[in-house]
Amino acid sequence: MITCVCISGKTSESLEANFTCKGELTVFTFGDYRTRTQNSTWENNVVNVTVKSKTSHLAVRCRNYNQKPWLIGSVSNGLVTDTRWKCIGLKRGESAQILFWRKTADVSHWPQAFAIHTKREDSLWGKIPGISEDALWISTVEEDHVRLFCRRKLSDLAPVMTEVLSEGIFQATINDVGHSLRNHTQSQHQVSDVRECFEKCLADPQCLSFNLQHDSALPTRSCELNGVTKGQDPRNYVRRPGYTYYDRV
Repeated sequence: MITCVCISGKTSESLEANFTCKGELTVFTFGDYRTRTQNSTWENNVVNVTVKSKTSHLAVRCRNYNQKPWLIGSVSNGLVTDTRWKCIGLKRGESAQILFWRKTADVSHWPQAFAIHTKREDSLWGKIPGISEDALWISTVEEDHVRLFCRRKLSDLAPVMTEVLSEGIFQATINDVGHSLRNHTQSQHQVSDVRECFEKCLADPQCLSFNLQHDSALPTRSCELNGVTKGQDPRNYVRRPGYTYYDRV
């Protein structure tokens, strides 16, 4: 499997980036020039890369043919892996339709990343030294891909998301994929991605969790805001293909 992450927008000074993934990692940096740093690593060995000034894109590729690829990382300007990254996955034998490392590549049709774990000690995969506490493990919602490609803009500013996260964080575990909480939906909305559903729940003081339709092929998806959590009513936490349950933490 391959995981790739790309970012655009030039830096004015050198930055440090740390990444790891469940597989073999390759890091690309490019702007007015292109360089490639290959670092093969397995099982959470962190790769450190210097992102030179005038770099417009950063790409990370992780390959693992034995399990679904997940990626986590952070850059010294405050940028972290989260649901604002755009990602696609390729199955075994499929070929990419675009050259993902080119800054002119059109990824407007790519869905946003799916995040399930923080890097904190209570996450499934433990704490990752050298990577920001705000970083999330990201991939896609699909389970059968063997390569994953993600892109995000690179800038000198820390992400605006930091302020939102200080007010509330929603996350799902791997077991929440394909599940939802029934009989507690207070309102239902059509949204374009998980970020929009997150914001609607955050704006509603009665919202403690939400169910999100995770079919990335749909232009909009159903976002159901719940007034309780699965911990408060575990009997109504049920299997529901095509949806993912998110808890407020």
